[in-house]
Amino acid sequence: MMKILHLPGESVRGYSGKDVRDIISYFDPDLTITSNMIDFQRKKVKDDITCEFIDLDILDGLFEKTVGNEDLIVLTKEQCLSDIDLNGDKKTIIMTDLIEEDMDPITFDYQLTNTSIIDDLEEKCIDLRLFSTSIEAGKKPTCKGQTIYGLGTSENMGDVKVPCVLTGDMPHIETLDVSKVGISAVPGLGRKFSTLLERRGISSRDDLCACEPSDLLSCDGIGAYRSTKWISSAKAMEDQKVYRIQKDDLRAKHRIFIDIETDSLNPSIIWHIGIFDDDRGVYEYFLEKEPARRGRIIRRFVDHIEEIGGKDTVLLAWYGEKFDFYHLENFIDEHSPEKKSAWDDTDKIDFMKWVDDHAALPCRSSKLENVAMRIGYEPDLLGLDGGEVGKMYSEYMEDSKKELDWEKLKLYGKEDVMEMKYIYDRIEEAPMVYDLGDIKKVYRR
Repeated sequence: MMKILHLPGESVRGYSGKDVRDIISYFDPDLTITSNMIDFQRKKVKDDITCEFIDLDILDGLFEKTVGNEDLIVLTKEQCLSDIDLNGDKKTIIMTDLIEEDMDPITFDYQLTNTSIIDDLEEKCIDLRLFSTSIEAGKKPTCKGQTIYGLGTSENMGDVKVPCVLTGDMPHIETLDVSKVGISAVPGLGRKFSTLLERRGISSRDDLCACEPSDLLSCDGIGAYRSTKWISSAKAMEDQKVYRIQKDDLRAKHRIFIDIETDSLNPSIIWHIGIFDDDRGVYEYFLEKEPARRGRIIRRFVDHIEEIGGKDTVLLAWYGEKFDFYHLENFIDEHSPEKKSAWDDTDKIDFMKWVDDHAALPCRSSKLENVAMRIGYEPDLLGLDGGEVGKMYSEYMEDSKKELDWEKLKLYGKEDVMEMKYIYDRIEEAPMVYDLGDIKKVYRR
């Protein structure tokens, strides 16, 4: 698999060469592709890129490279299709700016343009993965049975995000808000506090790493937590390590990591529940293949929690407060009200919030998959997301003859649970640069 970063001109506008190096260092790609650059940007980026680099604006139509079991082809001119030279039965990765997505101004539907090249590519390529730098990252439109993975920038409320893809059977695309560079990459350190620190001569992560929490405690609005978290986070990013910032209050608990899969964000069914019982070291799951019996999985789950739980049991779910716990409670109210006390009597903690409170991590995303991978987790399955999986099950609900790949879906459901377990273990074993409890004692004085 190759890691390829797409860095368009609009994403580096207003950012220094040091900022660009920070983005590239974060992703550590095998190849960086640039596009829509003006001359001074092109020079700045070219000078600061240390990996192999392709500029789509000046590429003469075609670039070919073989890495491992993949042939990479960057195509910017349709007439160069005939020049493509493939090496046998390798997987072919096509990156192009030729296929675009247009919105119909009347119907507001999106349509792909210049799709005729797909037929030509499929004739040449046995195993094809197709990416478009002209389609927003995260979008995966299909045409003629072929998925086109968007690898363009995305903008939301003025924030520009740059994408990096890890190729393979099911490509994984990670995006990064380009404003999260330098000292602004530190979680919770927004524009207001960045400006405040800069006035004190702290303008980079290196500067922040050189500080002691006591150096920040005299600043308005910066207390024990922020000073400890920010300095530890800066060190985590620079050292590429995990650091604890306070004692592990889960160590003596009976930890059960949990993740649910639904048909949508406003679910009519919870069809998969995965749990990892950290006491027993066992992963278990509940799966509902018959949507009409949607209450059965809930009753089985509550019975199980009643059986294995106890006064020291705690359920841990990523973003659990707003999703997993919230929807499980609603479904238990509806389908298993007689067992509601087993649910009510079990402690529940949003694991995403717990991680934020207890650790400093070398990542700039709160997405579970990205956090886990940033600290060394190696997933068994890449390229699926909750929206896609929910859509697949929704279509199955409409037509149960449309059989699903249950093994892949079960693996997807397991992955999130095991990622949480992995993150907990890395935090539990991590060193502590500063103890938040000790800093609080100093701050109170």
